[in-house]
Amino acid sequence: MESLNQLSSSLNRLRASVNVSLSNYEPLALVAAPILTLLLARLLQSFFDVISENGLKATILGFFMSCVKLVPGVKRYIDAEKQKVVDKMQTSGKSKRDDWISELPRTRLGAGVIEKMKDEKQKDVVWQGRCSGTVYIGGTEQEGHFPLINEACSMFAHTNPLHLDVFPSVVRFEAEVVAMTAALLGSKEKASGGQICGNMTSGGTESILLAVKSSRDYMRAKKGITKPEMIIPVSAHSAYDKAAQYFKIKLWRVPVNKQFQADARAIRRHINKNTIMIVGSAPGFPHGIIDPIEELGDLASSFGICLHVDLCLGGFVLPFARKLGYPVPPCDFSVQGVTSISVDVHKYGLAPKGTSIVLYRNHDIRKHQFVAVTEWSGGLYVSPTIAGSRPGGLIAGAWAAMMSLGVEGYLENTRAIMEASKRIQKGVQEIPELFIIGRPDMTIVAFGSDVVDIFEVNDIMSSKGWHLNALQRPNSIHICVTLQHVCVVEDFLKDLRESVQTVKENPGPISGGLAPIYGAAGKMPDRVMVKDLLVDFMDSSC
Repeated sequence: MESLNQLSSSLNRLRASVNVSLSNYEPLALVAAPILTLLLARLLQSFFDVISENGLKATILGFFMSCVKLVPGVKRYIDAEKQKVVDKMQTSGKSKRDDWISELPRTRLGAGVIEKMKDEKQKDVVWQGRCSGTVYIGGTEQEGHFPLINEACSMFAHTNPLHLDVFPSVVRFEAEVVAMTAALLGSKEKASGGQICGNMTSGGTESILLAVKSSRDYMRAKKGITKPEMIIPVSAHSAYDKAAQYFKIKLWRVPVNKQFQADARAIRRHINKNTIMIVGSAPGFPHGIIDPIEELGDLASSFGICLHVDLCLGGFVLPFARKLGYPVPPCDFSVQGVTSISVDVHKYGLAPKGTSIVLYRNHDIRKHQFVAVTEWSGGLYVSPTIAGSRPGGLIAGAWAAMMSLGVEGYLENTRAIMEASKRIQKGVQEIPELFIIGRPDMTIVAFGSDVVDIFEVNDIMSSKGWHLNALQRPNSIHICVTLQHVCVVEDFLKDLRESVQTVKENPGPISGGLAPIYGAAGKMPDRVMVKDLLVDFMDSSC
């Protein structure tokens, strides 16, 4: 009791002393001081959050550009210059829209609409054998595989797997497409755990979005992570940026190593208590190089986080390339630590456009992909993917593609495109002004130059009817080899040699070319402005 009295007496003396000290200040100041302090602390926290997310250099540059735009007339000038670039990127696109239909016709066209569609189709560019990726099926639209998948799609065009009691056929098709794909990617291996499961989606981007969303929610349930972060190499697909924006995940992009692979050590340095997942590609879209999936798997396992492998390009090539004797490192569910995989059937699986698959190591992870609604007046609702209704015709087309080809067909196709890729790689290496980016593992050949402007080379190739992909960091272009290219390898190399020589002898942009824009965008330090350009271009293009 005596000690309590002493404590009370001490507290009273402390209160009296504090009151005497504070009596020298106005009441308003006493109330405002903690509020202002709190606001300042919040401002500093926001500032450091921006630095943490964007980096000190980008933050200072962004602040400087914001201040510059406050100068009268400067913002108006910048906007005008941006619009010039957007107009340049669109070329003649706007003029083509002048006769586009903007409302329903008053009288029905009936079957005549098919003729109108045929007329419109004639305006498409010649894509046969001239496009990087884009069309993966060989031959023409009137022969072979094209009519087969078109008929399959048409037969089931009216179906929707959402109504599984009405259309059990497409429900079965989806399950079998998923199971056959999973078997290619390690589901039969003991290391997979025997629970591989998944769903069909509309494309690689949706597959990645679902894998990221599921990983986020799984890690929140498992570890209580409420401020999720994701670590990816700069070579990883832009779909991860989209997922980070959609699902409020902090994204770290880390440099690749000297071989243009994901740098496991750099990724390791960014892992913290909020990390939910890391990412690898097999192969990466820019350079066709497989990331060290086993190293990433060890990282993911040791930290108890998710690892997604993007096999959108490689899923229907690498398993067969391995059978053909090509050196293919483990990159599927046989690798411990891999928790999800995305793979496109509409690329080298030769299925109709709009078919991809997302796979998970077990049902515990996949359950976080689903959305179930119990309070809707329309009844109980549950959906497996982002879309509710899904096109059964595309699912049927994917099933038909896989069943019609079988292991034998995919082996034959893989042999053809791998050999064509090696021929192109060898041909590019024989052009002294060019160099290959890294060591391609599959069917993408990326190349740059220290002698000529590679984007000017791309413009010349475009004028010859080729549609290649322009890359950055480093500046380069690539061709994604498909069955369409098997018969045009020598034509491609001939045009490439001529294009390089043309640029070497007559350097400088050609009329209508995009080389100046690509070059300027790569050197522009204000990446926000580059983003604005892209957004403005998209806003005026669709």
